[in-house]
Amino acid sequence: MYVITGATSRTGSVVANYLIEKGEPVRVLGRNAERLATFAKKGADVFVAEPADQAALTKAFAGAKAVYVMLQPNYIATSNDFRAFQDRNMDAIMPALEKAKVKYAVSLSSWGADQPEGTGPVAGLHRLEQRLNRIVGLNVLHIRPGYFMENTLSQVDTILARNTAAGPFSHNVKFPFIATRDVGLAAGEALLKLDFQGKQIRELHGNQDLTMLEIAAIIGEAIQYPGLTYVQDSKERSRQDLLDLNFSEHIIQLILEVADAMNAGHIQMLEPRSADNSTPISYERFVSETLLPLYKLKKQ
Repeated sequence: MYVITGATSRTGSVVANYLIEKGEPVRVLGRNAERLATFAKKGADVFVAEPADQAALTKAFAGAKAVYVMLQPNYIATSNDFRAFQDRNMDAIMPALEKAKVKYAVSLSSWGADQPEGTGPVAGLHRLEQRLNRIVGLNVLHIRPGYFMENTLSQVDTILARNTAAGPFSHNVKFPFIATRDVGLAAGEALLKLDFQGKQIRELHGNQDLTMLEIAAIIGEAIQYPGLTYVQDSKERSRQDLLDLNFSEHIIQLILEVADAMNAGHIQMLEPRSADNSTPISYERFVSETLLPLYKLKKQ
């Protein structure tokens, strides 16, 4: 049986559905049985557990052929110590994997996870990789995707409010944008094949490297606003915008640290782009299928 942690997340749901569609036995983990109900209807075994409950995770992992391991969520807006939250979850996951004698795991990591610090919440994924690597007998594949296209969905509100795309990122630095669906499919395929041994890393660069100016132009064409551009906000503006959304000072600091790291190249891919690490969904397709419908809904 395959065990999927974070099964209701963007990537976890894709992993679970992929394996279910392949006819594989799947156990989905989450905190809310109602949100997992759609998987139950497809034949999956539903297991409700808190992410920091070691005993429950040990039971959930029992008999697993392989586990999809992720830390969820990416951040908690009101948290005052997100590192501690990440570590509490890892303190439950690692012994659970050991006690259940799991032999294979695919972890959701991130570009920038090679760096131990200076990367905001991504530093927690560095620790995740290191701790998984220390488990004797566990074959683990760390998937390091680039910057999620879904992170640009927040631009819809910005465009509607300010008639421009905006954020803390440099306007002319190229980032490897990737759709979470492509990440989930890559993880699902890796779990199905289980053709990795030891401790391995796989980078996923997405379909194309793009600047925020290029992102804005693609959005502008889709929403019929050909003059749409992108403005890099000051840290003060970005901080105030997040405060207005009730983010804690701690989380704001982590978010701005990520932006600084991406702008400066502290977060970057280690491999050159290739056919093996590129994925099919383009940003144009993502905008057409996901961002544009959201824009139309909010513009009503």
